[in-house]
Amino acid sequence: MIKLKNGKNVQYNDNFDIFFKNLMEAIIYESKNAALEENSENETDNIDELNELFLKEIMDNCIYVTHQLFEILKTNEDLSKFVVTGFIFNSIMILISQSNFGILDNLKEKEKKNNIH
Repeated sequence: MIKLKNGKNVQYNDNFDIFFKNLMEAIIYESKNAALEENSENETDNIDELNELFLKEIMDNCIYVTHQLFEILKTNEDLSKFVVTGFIFNSIMILISQSNFGILDNLKEKEKKNNIH
């Protein structure tokens, strides 16, 4: 289980993709709520300030989660390595899906050339 800065828990799931998605969604959702709450206390409608607060909350949660991963490393090295590897892999997959690296296009072209029909 991973805890966010505000105390919300994200349960570990054996299916890493589900765990990764749940953790990312929780970080975004809870960071957004914290930024909105802090912004309402400041009584400002400045969208740039709100965006800065949102990014700060995301970074704070990322640091908080990373610290916990280092603590997990002390007691369960395999789980920690699996989680870090999964984070890197999923981050790369997201980047590839949103970028034009040409890798997928090259694979599709190769596949077309190998098809006889």
